[in-house]
Amino acid sequence: MRKQRKKWVVTGMACLFCLLLLTSCAEKEDTKEEQNETGFVAAQTGVYDSADTAVVAEIDMEEKTVTLKNMEVRRQYTLTYDGTTFFYDKYGTMISAAQLQTGEVVDVTFFKERKRLNSLQISGEAWSHRNMDEYRLNEEVFQAEIGSAIYAYSEDTVVIADGKQGDLIDINPVDILTFRGIGADVYSIVVEKGHGYVRLKNEEYFYDGWIEVGNKIIKKVTENMMLTVPEGSHQVIISNKGTSGVKQIEVRRDVELELDVGDLKGEEPKYGSVVFTITPEAATLYLDGEKTDYSLPIRLEYGIHQMIVMAEGYETISQYLKVGQASAGIEVTMEAKEDVSGNDVSEDSELSDSAMLDQVNKLLEERGYSGITADDLAGNRTNQSSTENSGANNTGNAGNTGVNNTGTDGAGGTDSQTGTNTPVTSTLSYYVTIDAPVGVEVYLDGNYVGITPCSFKKAPGSHTLTLRNTGYVAKSYTIQIDEEQKNVSYSFLDLVKIE
Repeated sequence: MRKQRKKWVVTGMACLFCLLLLTSCAEKEDTKEEQNETGFVAAQTGVYDSADTAVVAEIDMEEKTVTLKNMEVRRQYTLTYDGTTFFYDKYGTMISAAQLQTGEVVDVTFFKERKRLNSLQISGEAWSHRNMDEYRLNEEVFQAEIGSAIYAYSEDTVVIADGKQGDLIDINPVDILTFRGIGADVYSIVVEKGHGYVRLKNEEYFYDGWIEVGNKIIKKVTENMMLTVPEGSHQVIISNKGTSGVKQIEVRRDVELELDVGDLKGEEPKYGSVVFTITPEAATLYLDGEKTDYSLPIRLEYGIHQMIVMAEGYETISQYLKVGQASAGIEVTMEAKEDVSGNDVSEDSELSDSAMLDQVNKLLEERGYSGITADDLAGNRTNQSSTENSGANNTGNAGNTGVNNTGTDGAGGTDSQTGTNTPVTSTLSYYVTIDAPVGVEVYLDGNYVGITPCSFKKAPGSHTLTLRNTGYVAKSYTIQIDEEQKNVSYSFLDLVKIE
């Protein structure tokens, strides 16, 4: 009896083992079938079949996806991540997905077919220039001048604004940007601080005067103007007829601010006496579009004035002066031009009257002046005697003299242009037309143009175009107008209604 019971136990255990074996096989069959149907393979930490260096274009924390763009092949793709995905900073320290920023240049490993991200590390080869306000984007040759360095960028460069992908045309010269890239190439541009808009109210007294916002923006005051201003706090100085006033403003991104300057009107204009010492002595001085004899002290109203200095064989100087004291001195030393071989040509180069006239008018036109005639230019090239002034100071130290030379066009730095003997090609007979959206106000570099569809004269170069309509969010674009003698037209997206 005991032997028979033992036999039953052994038989039962054998049956149970066979049953477990059959169940396991069935599960394997089910798994195999599921794999064949879906192509899904359970994630395994540290396993991948592809690697890449790319820019983080988008991050979706809810969907747990990262969109990347390979800048060499201009290809964008999206990968999913989960708890088994590793994120690292450039030093190999582990970070969370929430700490990852769009615009970063990263090295990634992933499963290509399943589009699953295995690991992501901020690239050690990448460089970055953060929060830059001194830069220049040359759209004609796609070069970015950042500090003293020059990099290449393209239409495919990733642009990030408000955490979303944008376009190069959305970047305004007053924006504060972060640049990232590898080698000589810019991979991404992130708008750290954008821009808002300032409209003047009761500004009639200041027409043809000047408005200065912060230390970046200087514009001639015109009717119905709207300025594109960096977001943040700024001091505004507005001046005309020797009178100036100051206000403090707070600008928010994409928001329009109305600034009432009616209470800043002055009664008695103030003037300063300015002594100019210019080298070489034969140089010609233009102040506010007029040829000026600087052999004696010059009486100038308080405020901002445009100065152009020209001489044969020397680089033309064009910059703004700010007069704010009763007396001051300014010393200008011009740099000699060099020929292709690097030799000084200041002594043997001659600039014709017509070439000088073309250069002056080109500079004045960019500043909003009507220009001068050939008769105005006559007698320009007589030698001027220098004026002794022991108190004259270089414009770089203008704070001690009451005269200040300021950066122009909202780009910062001193704006200087070099004249050449090449005739200037005129595009003034041709127009730029804004076709869409219809019925909105158009401002070119802050100056009112009209209601769309509208046109304005073609002026080659980089310009800020702003579209505005009551009840809608204003939008600005940076456009590059070519030098071709033909009409051009632009159409833009509809403005977004303010909620």
